[in-house]
Amino acid sequence: MSKKKNFIKILCIASIMTALYVGLDFLTEQINVVFGGMLKISISGLPVIIVSLIGGPIWGAATGFIGEFLVQMLTYGFDATTLIYAAAAASRGLIMGMMFYAFKKSYNPFLLILESCISALVVTVINSVGMIFSHMLYGYFSSYYSIYVALPMRIVAGVASAIVMAILLLPILKPLKKLQIKK
Repeated sequence: MSKKKNFIKILCIASIMTALYVGLDFLTEQINVVFGGMLKISISGLPVIIVSLIGGPIWGAATGFIGEFLVQMLTYGFDATTLIYAAAAASRGLIMGMMFYAFKKSYNPFLLILESCISALVVTVINSVGMIFSHMLYGYFSSYYSIYVALPMRIVAGVASAIVMAILLLPILKPLKKLQIKK
């Protein structure tokens, strides 16, 4: 396949997965917890993971960034933290893609779960930075206490979501291998 056809193929896949990211984000479950924090349980990162495995870290990062940017714009509008939250979603694609290449494009379920969990931890940390800035700039969260006390639960929720996404990914591994873009 020519480079132009490869580019068009991954562009189409990334576009569809970006739209799927936005749709899945609106199906997110948010849980209020006792100390004032909000846990977000979501599988919206699954399309980002898929694009990372098919097209690599740059395409995965672009899918995550554009998808979360659209979610932020549709939900909250643009503010000073929009790009932080979009960068968090982009980091999932970047880390998944880089680790996938580091492990020689292995579709080993254990490695995919590990890669997914590590990317979830990074996303949680970057989102926490966004929450801190939101509190400092706009007072969105009741206190720093609610941000920091909620961090361990957000990490657990992020890792649990990552495991669920990796498990959902397992049945589609065979078709994914066929879609992988050859450089």
